Order: sequence, then C-alpha cells, then structure tokens
Amino acid sequence: MAANSAEIKPRAGDDRFIHHARVFAALTLLSRLLGLVRDALLVRILGVTGIGTAFNIAFQFPNTFRRLFGEGALAAAFIPEYAQTKKHDPERAARLASLSVALLGAGLTVVAGVIGLALSLVLALVPMPQGGQDAVLLLVIMLPFMPLVCITALLGAMLQTHGRFAAQAGAPVILNLCMIGATVIAGYALRAEPRTTAIVVAASVTLAGLLQVAWCLRDLRGLAGWTRAVQGIGDSVRRVAARMGPVALGLGAMQIGTLIESWVLVGWPLYIGPTIGGAAYPLDDGAGAALYNAQRLYQFPLGIFGIALATAVFPLLARQSDEPQQFASTLRRGLRMSALIGIPATAGLIWVADDLVAVVFQGGAVGPIGAARISRCLVAYGLLVGTYSLIHVLTRAFYARGETKLPMRVSIVTVALGLVLSAGLMWPLREPGLAAAASIASIVQLLALAHFAHRRLGEPGSLLFDRATAMALARIAGATTVMLAVLWLLSLILPLGEGRPWWGRLALLVTQCGVGAATFGVIAFFVSPQEVRWILEKGPQTPVDAALDDSAAEGPN
Repeated sequence: MAANSAEIKPRAGDDRFIHHARVFAALTLLSRLLGLVRDALLVRILGVTGIGTAFNIAFQFPNTFRRLFGEGALAAAFIPEYAQTKKHDPERAARLASLSVALLGAGLTVVAGVIGLALSLVLALVPMPQGGQDAVLLLVIMLPFMPLVCITALLGAMLQTHGRFAAQAGAPVILNLCMIGATVIAGYALRAEPRTTAIVVAASVTLAGLLQVAWCLRDLRGLAGWTRAVQGIGDSVRRVAARMGPVALGLGAMQIGTLIESWVLVGWPLYIGPTIGGAAYPLDDGAGAALYNAQRLYQFPLGIFGIALATAVFPLLARQSDEPQQFASTLRRGLRMSALIGIPATAGLIWVADDLVAVVFQGGAVGPIGAARISRCLVAYGLLVGTYSLIHVLTRAFYARGETKLPMRVSIVTVALGLVLSAGLMWPLREPGLAAAASIASIVQLLALAHFAHRRLGEPGSLLFDRATAMALARIAGATTVMLAVLWLLSLILPLGEGRPWWGRLALLVTQCGVGAATFGVIAFFVSPQEVRWILEKGPQTPVDAALDDSAAEGPN
C-alpha cells in the first residue's frame, strides 16, 4: 500500500460539516458556560463533601443511560440507517423514526420504573449511612430523566441527519437553566440546608427532561413525518438493532466501568464507611465531589469543539460510507481539525488548572483545601481533552462504515484496564489516581483505534495517516510546545496566583489564556494554514445539503 495519498478535494456540500460543527460548538459553548455557572453555584452550597458526592454519583446514573442508548449505541446505529433511508425513501424514513422513538420510550420507561421500585425497596429495607441514603433517594428522584434524555438524544440524531444541530446542542441549556434556577431559589434565596437543596435540584433535572423533549419535537416539525403505520419497516429496525448490539456492548462496558468506579470505588465511604478489611480506605466521602467537578472542567473544551466536531462529521461520514475516497478525505480533515484544537487545549488546561479551579469553584463551602483537591484531579484528567477528541472522531468513522465490533473490543479492553489502574492507583494517589487511570486508558484506546483505522479506513491503495496528515499533526504538536514555552516565560514575570484575591486569580487566568491562545493561533496560522482555514471558512448551502434537508424551510431553526 502506498504510504502517501493525494488529498481529495471535497465535493460541493461535503465541507458543510465544518459549518455544522461551528453551530454545534457555539451552542455547546453557551451550554457549557451555563454548566460552569450551575456547578460553581451548586458546589458552593454542597461543597467537597458527602452530600456533594451523593448528588454527583446519583446524577451520573441517568446520564450513563443517555450516553449508552441516546448519544451512544442507538445514535451510532440509527443515524447511518436513517440517513440512507431518508436519502432514498423519505416515507420509509418516517416509519423508521416513529417506531424507533416508540420502542425507545416504552422500553426505557419500563426499565426506569423497575429500577425505581427496586431502589425504593432498598431505601426502605437496607440500613446504610446517611450518605448512602441520600444518594439512593436523589437517584430515585432523577430516574424519570433517564428515558426523557434518551428520547431527546434520538430526536437530536434525527435532526442531525436533516442538517439541524441547534436543537440538540441547545437542549442542555434547558437542563442547566432549570438546575441554576433550583439552586438559586433553594440554596441562596431560601437558604435551605445542603440536603434540601440537593433534593430540589434533583427534581429540576426531571422537569428539564420533559422540556428537552418538547424542545426537540418543536424543531422537528415539518422535517420528520410521524405515523402509526410502521409495517414493512422490520428489516431496517433489525439492521439498527444488529448495529446497536456491538456498540452497546462496547459503550456499555465503558458506562458500566464508570458506574463501578462511581458507585463502588468512590461510593464505598458513603455506603460502607471509612475502612475496608480493617484498614483505612484511601478515599473519603468528598472524593466523588472533587472528581466530578474536575470532570466538568476538562469536559468544557472537549464538548465545545471535540465532541461538536465528531457529532457534525458523523452524518457526512455515514452518507459517504460507500465512497471510499471522499470518506477517507473527510476523516483526515476531521482528525486534523480535532487535533488543532484538542492538543493545545490539553496543554493549556493542565497549565492553568490551579487558577481555573480557584476562579470557578473556590468560595462558600469550598476552601483552599477543597480547591486543591479538585485541581489535582483536573491535572490528572487533562490528557482526556486531546485523546477523547480524536477517539470520538475515529469511533464514529468506524460506526459510519458499519464496523461496530472493533471499537467494542477496544473499548472493553481499555475499560478493564482503567478499572484495574483505578483500583491500584487510588491507594498511593487517592482520587487523582482514578483520574490518572482514565487518562492512561484513553491513550491506549486512542493508539489502538488509530492503528486499526490507519489500515482499514483509508481509500483503496492508501493508508489513512498519509504524509500530509502526519506532518499536520507534527506541526500542531510543535506549535503547542512553543505555546507552553511562552507561558513558562510569562510565569517568570507574573507573580504566582496562590494567595491572590479572586479577581487577581481571574486576571491571571485570563492573561495566561489570552497569551497562550494568541501564541498558538499566530504560529498555527503560519505552520498549519490548511487547518486554520478549514476552521474559519464558512461553507455555503449546497445542493447536497438542500437534498438532505428538503423540507427545512417548513420548520423552525
């Protein structure tokens, strides 16, 4: 096979995903900013304490089902089938959409009801410490959010196929506004105790789920046809189910691993106590709160661009799955654009971790010690911004080609590795050990996916990572190194942020971010002009987009 390949020029409309990525990223930015406001307000009430950990691990459970069935397995299986069906038979696509939404809603409602009943029995019959009771109670309150958020994600997948990304990206804004309102009213206006505030905020999560479904249904008016006549669609549903199985196993392993880490490793002090086998347990009841809030900070840049780009490129890759040259060209551009943001964002996040945590979270119930715990976790999590950005693009490329088993196997192996590392590293490192384990496992996952993609996802006669792609990644890494060197020189001039008042830490954070972004931007403009141009240029509406969004004018945007 050739080591290099000429770059394929995108056809008219094939670069439209860059425009969609910018739209998705802009709305995701708004959502993430509100999410930071939400977390900053809530952590100042709950603190890095047992009730903070209880709320966060309870909130993680419905989110796990959202990632698995909504944004993960079902979306990965549904979008390729729906895109091709919509392309060739819009009436059949309407039947597929109607049956998929009905089955998902009914199935997950039953699952949520059974889980809620079982947890209610546990709460009534099983003795446990107060922290464990709080976590179970909060989970019961938030369980209805599980089927609602999955339906929202499926509706969002339909909207993506129609070229609409605003509604799905904007749906989390509703969740954040509801939680912010509940926190302000209960925690600040009424000055309720932390436990009462947590219960009120949990109830607001379920309310947000209802509003999100209504929001996406509104944007689908005029685009999707709903029908009760779903006969003759069985083969499409079976294909979706066949694709979903391996994806669900792969993502299920990841989500189950996350739940084991949260409800067993992190939750042990809540349910059992501070010892294990007569020895002191390495984590206390505030470890979960420290980890969760650190996760929120690394997920900020990851969601704004990394996941936004992967989400926007997926429908295009699905449409190009039978066009190897265009598929490989689109995937290379997606990887290069993802690296352009993900690599410097990783380095910058680790560099400013202390000041970022102090500005966002320190205050109220979070003192310097609590802020330091969050900061150490954030540094350990930092690599996930760059690795997950590339992993999301590569995984969706395999899904678009219908190759779901390979990512599943890679995911299962890396999740097992992560759990083993977490169980080992938490003893010497405490909660940063769990974060470091996640970063190490993500590196292994990225290298494995890149290895297989290199040989399987290039066009015939060429490997995926051709010379142009490899050189682009090397230039981005070099520009990031220069950015870090400039920030180090800046640190010799500016005084350290520790001991400064809040506004002083904010000024230092803004200065470092501004200098770092400007340095990387200027260097990238000269050494990576192609990727910068892809990010900045606006793709025009084209016949391809118009054909795929043939009734867009009838519905609101």
